[in-house]
Amino acid sequence: MKQVETWHAVSWLRGWRIAACGLAAATALAGCASLGLGGGDSAPAPSAESAPPSSQPASSNASFTTRVKSFFAGDSGTLVASSKPAAAGGAPAAPQIDCPPVQYRLGAATLSVNAPGVENSALSLRYQGSFTQTARECIVRGSEVTIKVGVQGRIVVGPAGGPGTVQIPLRYALVREGLEPKVLWTKLFVFPLVIPEGNLNVPFIHIEEDMTVPLPSAAEADAYVIYIGFDADGATPAKPAPKPRTARSK
Repeated sequence: MKQVETWHAVSWLRGWRIAACGLAAATALAGCASLGLGGGDSAPAPSAESAPPSSQPASSNASFTTRVKSFFAGDSGTLVASSKPAAAGGAPAAPQIDCPPVQYRLGAATLSVNAPGVENSALSLRYQGSFTQTARECIVRGSEVTIKVGVQGRIVVGPAGGPGTVQIPLRYALVREGLEPKVLWTKLFVFPLVIPEGNLNVPFIHIEEDMTVPLPSAAEADAYVIYIGFDADGATPAKPAPKPRTARSK
């Protein structure tokens, strides 16, 4: 099962490039943004309009989910500025890496859900989704690093849409770029989003906190990229291959 998932992720990531925020602008939504939270000194992802961490520290007990939701809500004062924890004498307590940037996978930055059995046209569009903001945080624990990623998006109701439930197929992938790019971690989430009556623009937030991989060297970490995108094909179960026909004996 893991091999099938990895193979599909490689196919899904072929021909990747940074998806510009202009893809989301087609739906008249807010601009993109990305923010690194704690655990390193990395700059925000170059694929998104950035907002610097606030110098006003949040409670040390505030979870990543709480801080990300506050940031997405516009309360940037609850964020923790990036810093390296220090041990006695001011020496770093643990190895640190720059947190990889978050980028939207080209061709997967928008989601279109059309009415079934209707010719693909603008009038058959039920729902269209796009991303608006991302955030990430890296935590080093021994020989591993855990990357936490949060994404905010919106679903806009199209001409053929209305109240109901939309399934959001969201894929995360950690890739080591290079001459031979390698998928280090990938996971597909499919979750429901309820569209209330009379609401034509519904936001959603999804947070993944279990992206854990071996701790890379600083040089190798520079090649790491976190890709996010909608993966409707990955959410569709593959049809079983037909059984080979056997010749009937005479």
